[in-house]
Amino acid sequence: MSSTNDKSSSLVECPYCQSKFKDKADLSKHIDRIHTGSGLLEGDRRKW
Repeated sequence: MSSTNDKSSSLVECPYCQSKFKDKADLSKHIDRIHTGSGLLEGDRRKW
């Protein structure tokens, strides 16, 4: 029997704001729009 309440383990978290997304494509779009303007998934380009 599988659990339908275990969706959080399949979510991808934003490294900037900890928002959660269903896949890396949605995360990449979020980062492009909100945080950087260029993709992050090709490598870690975080500016601390």
